[in-house]
Parts: sequence; structure tokens; C-alpha cells
Amino acid sequence: MSPASAARRRWPGRLVIATVLLLPQLPGAADWPGYEKLTREQVVAALAKASASAPADLYSKNLSGLDLAGVDFKGANLAAAVLNRSNLTGANLSRCNLTVSFAEGADLSNANLQGAMMFSIQLQGANLKGANLSGARLIGDLRRANLEQAVLTRMDGAADMKNQSMGLMRANIVSANLRGADLSGSDFSRADFSFSDLSGANLAGAKLSGAEFSGAELRGANLAGADLGGSKFIDTDFTGANVVDANFTAAVFRSVKGLDQARTQGARGLPVQSPPAADERVLRVCEDPNNLPFSNRAGEGFENKIAELFARELGWTLEYTWFPQRMGFIRNTLRGRDPSSNRFKCDLVVGVPVGFELASTTKPYYRSTYALVYVKGKGLDSVTAPEDLLGLEPAKLKSLKLGVFGQTPPVDWLLKHRLFDQVVPYQRQSGDPERYPGEIVEKDLASGKVDIAFVWGPIAGYFANNAGSTEMAVVPFAPTPEIRFDYRIAMGVRFGEREWKARIERLIEANRARIQAILAAYGVPQLDEEGRIMAVAPDPSLIRGAAKSGR
Repeated sequence: MSPASAARRRWPGRLVIATVLLLPQLPGAADWPGYEKLTREQVVAALAKASASAPADLYSKNLSGLDLAGVDFKGANLAAAVLNRSNLTGANLSRCNLTVSFAEGADLSNANLQGAMMFSIQLQGANLKGANLSGARLIGDLRRANLEQAVLTRMDGAADMKNQSMGLMRANIVSANLRGADLSGSDFSRADFSFSDLSGANLAGAKLSGAEFSGAELRGANLAGADLGGSKFIDTDFTGANVVDANFTAAVFRSVKGLDQARTQGARGLPVQSPPAADERVLRVCEDPNNLPFSNRAGEGFENKIAELFARELGWTLEYTWFPQRMGFIRNTLRGRDPSSNRFKCDLVVGVPVGFELASTTKPYYRSTYALVYVKGKGLDSVTAPEDLLGLEPAKLKSLKLGVFGQTPPVDWLLKHRLFDQVVPYQRQSGDPERYPGEIVEKDLASGKVDIAFVWGPIAGYFANNAGSTEMAVVPFAPTPEIRFDYRIAMGVRFGEREWKARIERLIEANRARIQAILAAYGVPQLDEEGRIMAVAPDPSLIRGAAKSGR
């Protein structure tokens, strides 16, 4: 992956660990050793020699990034081929063998994939809008794929129950866009549609037994006569759906919405609808117990202060569910349930990047950027912009120890400027819940273990401002098209909870100035829409409260 594309996949803070590990990495051409890289001309020439009886053999060839729009592949063998980020708009791939192929981020809009063999295919983030996959065999990874208005009729997308040596082999269609898609008459037994949008989709007569629809949108979908026996529906929205004569026998229903507004005549196995529980007037927030400046158990972080502000505005009691922000955070907080009451443990994550995959994100409430931090008076005071670092006397520059967390945008910047040999690496995730990212500034920069720390802006600003007698300088990175340093931060709620999300967004908008003042009190670099640092007066009531150590 190029540094620029890598940077776009990252976001700051401790939860970056979960995000980076969950998202697939898209290698470049040089990262496919053993896969012969072809040009467009070579592909076209190979297909020109092919016929229906003797299709082209492109097995294990690297076609990534090529413009192959409208090309007729004539049933070619593309097994194990690499098609990542290729333009295949309107291409004819009918009857092609795409077994174990890679087409992540590829544009297959309006492509013809009828009857194609797509076993164990990788289509994460691919654009299949308007594509025709009717009659195809599909087991693969389609996370975040765009299948809007796609034709998926009479497909065999059922899990392979005979080949389970590496776990359940099934269609993984999580967080995908299937609005208006036609899946009628297809077999997607045991497929995973969690958090996907199937609004207005046609699933009439489809076999969907044992499928997963948690967090999915089925608003206005047609499931008439579908077999959904044993399927799972948690936080699923059925508003306006047609489930006439559908089979839901042994299906699991929890916190579903809109069944009272769906057409249900003749449907079997639906739950008895009960009125919603009364509002408990409790704001339940998911937080890390030891992650200043964001939050801690003592309520000293700026996310704690924002949560307190919202609770006051609502007139509600504030409660927290604590869990370290790393792998499993969302599963154990926002999506986790209290075993005694079966209610969700908490309902709001105060800080997630816009577009975060595991939650529905609100409009952003701040935008910040990465920064470098150094101790003043040690020969670096002339560095007022990151580029000034490059202008230091060569011997001085070569002597510097540069602390940076792995797989964050500053890594790409240091690589670009050939400074990586001087890096003191820091792990993105520690198994010790007592550790926190701010230690790189509070402890290691202050003690001289590193000369410069490259960190997410809120961490940089907070710990530099609270370094006691050690005076530190914070130098933010300006937004650039090549490496993404800046991120818009929002709040996260569960998918499907539209009213709750809208309420939180109203709170954000009504209290935007107060939120900005809270952030300013914690030294958070805030960017405006043009990417310029904003001058914001800090909340005077928090000046003393924000001046805490990382512990």
C-alpha cells in the first residue's frame, strides 16, 4: 500500500488499533510476488486469441489498477487473479472463473457477471452498482461493497457446509449497500448481511435460513415468501417491509423496529410485539477508564466533560460502561448486553472517526490533526512547522530520536523524508490496560528517551500543556493531499437508531461553541473547514480541571 492510501485508512487515538486490524490492507503491484503483472494491452491481446471453447487463461495474473472498462473476457479463467482497484465498468465477465480472486476496491458497476464462479472472492469495498450477477456462485468477502440496484437473482450464495476446515465459508456482505437490489429466488442461507442497507431490496422467495441481519436496514424491502428460519435479527429495521407468507420459524429477534409497520399477513414465527419500555432518563456512555485526555474513570477527560454537558442538557443521569479502547471495545460496550436485563450496556461512544465501520456516526463535532512535540531549549525552537525539521543542520537532524506509533500518518511522512532509521517505534496496542498513548509525551519525551514525539493532536496538546516545569512546543501538521493527517471526529450510536442519532446531533449543534471551549481547555488543536488552526477561548471552569497527569 502506498503511504498516501495507507494514511487514508487510519485514524487516531487508541481505537485506531481496532480499526487498522479490522480493515483489509490493499497491496500495491509490488506486493504480489509471483503474480505476473500484465498491461491492458497484454490482457486485450490474450482475450483476442480466446474463444468460447478455448477461453483465455489469466490464472494468478496481476491486473490490478488497469482500465478494463467494457472488455469482454469471454469466460476467461481469472482464478487467483488480482483485480484490485481495476476499472471493470460494463465489462463482460459472464461465466468467468473468479475463484480465490482479488477485486478489492474494483469498479464493477454495470458489469455482467452472470453465471460466474466467485468462490472465496475478495470484493471488499468494490463498486458493483447495477451489476448483473444472476445465476452466479458466490462465497466471499463483500464488506462495504456497493451493490445498489444490482441483479442477484437465482444466485447460489449459500454457505459451503462441506468445506469448513477454516471456519464457516459463507457470503460476508457486512456493511454493504444493497438498496434496491434484486435477490429474489436466490439462496443466501447463512450469509452475513449485518449492518447492510437493504432498503427497498427484493428478496421475495429467497432462501435466507440462518442468515445474519443484525443492524441491517430492511425498510421497504420485499421478503414475501422468503425462508428466514433460524435467522438473526438484532436492531433490525423492518419499517414498511413486506414479509407476507415469509417463514421466520426459530428466528432470533431482539430490539427490532418497524414490525408493527410491516405487512405481515401469513408470516410464520414473528415475535409478539410489546410496547417499548419507558425512557429511563439515563445517558449511558461507553468509555475507556484510562485514556486521557479523552476519558478516565475519575471523569477528567474532555469526552467525560462533553458527556456531562449532554446529561445536563437532557436532564438525565450519567452512567458509564468502562472498557479499554482496543480490539473488542465496541463489541463489549455499544453492542454488548447486560446479562441480567438484556439491555445494551451503553448507548453512546463520544469519540469515533466519521465513517467508523462499527457504529453509525453522527455529524462531526471537531476536526484535528497529528502534531510533533519537542522540549524547548534543546536546539529545536526554530521548528514552527514540520517542514522546518528538515532544514536543521544535518548532524543535528541525524542525532534526533523520533518517537512514533506504528501505522500512523507520521510514519509515512518520516519514510518520505528518509528519517525512519531514527525512529523509536511505539506499539499501537498494549496488552497492559494501565498503559496509555500519552506516555510517549508525558514520560519519554520529558525524560529524553525521545527528542520528538509524533502523536495525534489532542494527545500532543494536552500532555505538552501539562508537562509541569518542562516547556514543550506543539507543531501541528497541516492537511495535505498526499498524506492524510487530519480527521473529523464524531459520536457513535448503534446502526438503525435514527431517532437517537438525530437527538445526539441536535445536542452537538446546540452546544457546538461549548464543546469547542471544552476542547480548547484541553489543548486540542482544532481545524476549521479550510484546515486552519482555530483560535478558541478555553472554558475557564476547566483550565484547572484539565491540568491533570495521565494517571
